[in-house]
Amino acid sequence: MRTLSHNGNRCHVDVNVIKPVLRAYALGYLTATGPRLFGFLRTLRRPDVSTSDKLDMLYMILKTSTQPNKLPTAGAVIVGGATVLPRLILNVLQWVVSTLRGNKSLKLGEAFNARLSFACTFLSAWLAFELLNRDQAWVRKRAPSRSAADVDISSLESPRRLHPPPPSSHPQYAGKTVDLTLFVLCRAIDVAMITMWQSTRSSPWHPERWTPRMASFVRRMADPATFATSSAIIMWAWFYSPQRLPRAYNHWISEAAAVDDRLIKALRLARQGDFVYGQETGQGPLLESLCKDLNLPEDYGDPAKTIPIPCEVYHCGRAKSCEVHAGKRFLHGWKFAMELYLPLQLLTRIRSPTVKSFMASFKAAARSSSFLAAFIAIFYYSVCLARTRLGPKVFSYKTVTPQMWDSGLCVLAGCLACGWSILLEKPSRRQEIAFFVAPRAMATLLPRVYDKRYRLREQLVFATSVAVVLSTIKVGNEKRVRGVFGRILSRVLKE
Repeated sequence: MRTLSHNGNRCHVDVNVIKPVLRAYALGYLTATGPRLFGFLRTLRRPDVSTSDKLDMLYMILKTSTQPNKLPTAGAVIVGGATVLPRLILNVLQWVVSTLRGNKSLKLGEAFNARLSFACTFLSAWLAFELLNRDQAWVRKRAPSRSAADVDISSLESPRRLHPPPPSSHPQYAGKTVDLTLFVLCRAIDVAMITMWQSTRSSPWHPERWTPRMASFVRRMADPATFATSSAIIMWAWFYSPQRLPRAYNHWISEAAAVDDRLIKALRLARQGDFVYGQETGQGPLLESLCKDLNLPEDYGDPAKTIPIPCEVYHCGRAKSCEVHAGKRFLHGWKFAMELYLPLQLLTRIRSPTVKSFMASFKAAARSSSFLAAFIAIFYYSVCLARTRLGPKVFSYKTVTPQMWDSGLCVLAGCLACGWSILLEKPSRRQEIAFFVAPRAMATLLPRVYDKRYRLREQLVFATSVAVVLSTIKVGNEKRVRGVFGRILSRVLKE
């Protein structure tokens, strides 16, 4: 604490108020730079890149995140608005009151302070959004792909537009911050739901008053249901609209799924109406080549001769039985996940490298790997159950034809079932995974790049969501911001 004298009045200036801003900047810098540094480690092992080039790349990685339109500056602006700006306004009001009315102190209620915190956070988030979107390099990078899409669509409507219009005639694009906006929106919705649940507990219609067991069940199942729904949306997009997923995310799902591209293409063609049972559409060679590679009769892959395609083809040669295939998928998925989770768990316990910590790391990694392996196995087995094992027994071939199953219903069954494997995880982990997946599911339903004239809508959602989350912590309700994210924010905002 430091004391300054001004016009005979004693003015207290708390230097600790700047610490949250510095923490926010440091956290934003680590968040933005860390993944790029991990990617740079692969470059270090490349003999075809000179040492000077590697140093230049490292310098650019460390420098890029310090630009005003990057996450560290935006985070500092938001936290500064949430912590410094309200205090500054209150000090100015106190000075005005003491000047006009003598040495009387300013007394304001908690409601006023809460509204002031919300307003200041909203304004700072609004400004941070403007800073993040001042990136012409991002606009130029996205414009060509959008132009090509416009040409493809317009060429079907008007034969005169055979060439893309000049760059100057294109609208300005926005969407750089869509992922960040959806992330804070999910957090704000969660805070709002918890606030509404807790604030209405005294009401006679509240579920906890007349169905306490059901209310407890709903609370426990909220995160698993969120994850299952989000997973269904993402997996459906991976099958039929992969362009709606980020490229790295799409690639990761493809690696985990480990399925032949010809089978995926056949399912997409069936949904488009180009792979039809009982008709010669010229698509037979697609799966016939797969059957040949799997040492299966080629007729198995011809939709004009075989109705429906046997599940053995869907198993891609791993097993004839659907149950054995699901078991092998589980083992493959568990091994794949362990290669990812075990190093991460060991890294979190690197400070205390003991046998006990190693066993704890292995146990946690094995549990998370079981969740992912079950996700994969349940998906594949649900597809088989729907299309051949259980579906045709529940619904006759006249009601739900094999064409209907393979044109989307079997995939839908897998999408709806696989996400419930989250129940194998601990409740705390379910929460974190649900928060990780939900924004990505929302992103598949919205355009990732859009006309700049609609950016005000995203800006309003972003600023409001940030204000809801941060002001909730500022007024002392930090437990309503759940998970690791809430704990980190509480530490960042602590003065």
